[in-house]
Amino acid sequence: MKNSLHETVSLENIRELQKTHSIVVRRRVNNGNTRPRYRLEEAIKFKLSNGFTYVIPKGFEWDLSSVPRFLWGILPPDGSFESASLIHDFLYVTKIESRKFADDEMLKWSKAASGTNNKISLRNLDNQVRYIAVRLFGWIFWNRRR
Repeated sequence: MKNSLHETVSLENIRELQKTHSIVVRRRVNNGNTRPRYRLEEAIKFKLSNGFTYVIPKGFEWDLSSVPRFLWGILPPDGSFESASLIHDFLYVTKIESRKFADDEMLKWSKAASGTNNKISLRNLDNQVRYIAVRLFGWIFWNRRR
């Protein structure tokens, strides 16, 4: 079952929605030997923690989680946090919210999608490492897209 624009994905319902179907419908984009990129095959509507709702359009491209290839063994670029990386990249590209908000939102969505809110777990450690990385290095990508 695919997600539709009639269904708004939120922090409150993402975990439950992911149990029944993939909410992010994507396809790998052929781009040679460069970093893998993916294209959203169906528009998706997200309600963010600030109450604003955004539609990420069909055709939007992103790279899942921007992890250097040599770290993929311990921090794979895909997983339950896929929607978090999609939202994060959408916010970085559009700049409709601040960089800090985009980074914080990524962490909130990662925790909500993996069900690790207020829990000590390896999944939550992974979420925190990714968050620290975007806080430290995200400015490089943020400043590229002016």
